Amino acid sequence: MLKRTAGFTLIELLITMVILAIIATVALPGFGRLIESNRLVTGTNLLVSSIKLARTEAIKRGTNVTFSTDGGLGGGWCVHEGDDAGDCTNDQIRGFESPGNLTFTESVGDLVFDRRGFLVPQTAQTFTVAPVGCTSGDISFRRIRVSPVGRTEVDDGEVCP
Repeated sequence: MLKRTAGFTLIELLITMVILAIIATVALPGFGRLIESNRLVTGTNLLVSSIKLARTEAIKRGTNVTFSTDGGLGGGWCVHEGDDAGDCTNDQIRGFESPGNLTFTESVGDLVFDRRGFLVPQTAQTFTVAPVGCTSGDISFRRIRVSPVGRTEVDDGEVCP
């Protein structure tokens, strides 16, 4: 009797490689969308937590605290004491770097919270976070709304603005 050696035949290896190639071509586009979606959520959460930090610091310190975009959110933003617009160098509480591959738009440059945590002036503000090059209809975006009393809400958008 002939002894059979352990191992795989060439046909078995080729079939396995073909199956792996098919699975990879199906999974990779979905994985790219997952990464992009996670970047969008992370960038939105960073912006929301920065706004909430400004509000809580205003309440805690009993004075006006400003969430300052310093000329646009793309270059980062900061939270500082006082209501001087765009003054991230003096009395800075915390600075934030803008995450890459995202675009930020805002309805107003700076948010000033008073000692009660209300916006000054008391008008609602909106921020939009979207992936860079957000032009196609299948990419979503996120909108952050800050109410006059300082509460934040996040909504998912279906089509790029």
